[in-house]
Amino acid sequence: MNTDQKTIIANELSRLSQLTSQSHMAKLLGVSTALVSQVINNNWKLISNEMWRIIEAKLFIDSNWVTVETTNFKILNSLLNSCQELGISIGVSDTPGKSKSETYKHFWKANIGQAIYVQCKNTWTKKSYLKNLLIASGLDSYGKTEELLERFINHLRSIDEPILIQDQFDKLKDPQLDIFMDLYNDLNGKCGFLVSGVKALEKRILKGVQRDKIGYAEFYSRIGKKFIELDHITYNDVALICKANGVQDEAEILYIYENCEDDLRRVRRDIDKYKLKQKHLKQTA
Repeated sequence: MNTDQKTIIANELSRLSQLTSQSHMAKLLGVSTALVSQVINNNWKLISNEMWRIIEAKLFIDSNWVTVETTNFKILNSLLNSCQELGISIGVSDTPGKSKSETYKHFWKANIGQAIYVQCKNTWTKKSYLKNLLIASGLDSYGKTEELLERFINHLRSIDEPILIQDQFDKLKDPQLDIFMDLYNDLNGKCGFLVSGVKALEKRILKGVQRDKIGYAEFYSRIGKKFIELDHITYNDVALICKANGVQDEAEILYIYENCEDDLRRVRRDIDKYKLKQKHLKQTA
């Protein structure tokens, strides 16, 4: 990892620490406060490249990519703002590759301290689910399940207009859905909740409601009995992304759009391939 990349990481960590605290960021990153201080104060001699990469990943920093405000980026940001300001619950369920996660990460970093963002995992138990919510909040994650839940609820109560963004929510099992219900019941109107996943999330919840599965009708009611779908990716979206990330050739942009199949991951893959090809051509010229 070169000095420029380290500088980007250090500047972002410094910015986020100023909005919260070095202690908050240390708990969130799973490192010591001393290490956070070393990064911020350019005392880098003893920090390994492996640690730099860990911090970079946990802060969702990608120095090789420029995020642009696509149609869905704007839609999701509007939803997130409404969710936060009104203290309501919203469900988003759509196909992969529509910039959901990238938008949530961007919103989290712009609203750190009020916004809490987690990417759910199917291996989580009730306790590990709560521990990860606390870590994402920059809080201690020790104690019994009941203590963890109470600590997290009290933390959200202490924040002005908090919002909890739970990405890949479809990966959670039923016991974790019960925890969400507890959070909602205790914080209704006091905290915004956005749950997001692929199309399987909506199918699972609707199937559970139809079968009268315990908790599913309640969950569906709490998100307004509606899952929000996003728009299809437009040519203008792809053109904005391409030009921001170094592809100016109109024919290439059209090819990338026609090849993307409504998936921005394919857009990035084709941009990376194009840039690698251009680099190779320059080297062999």
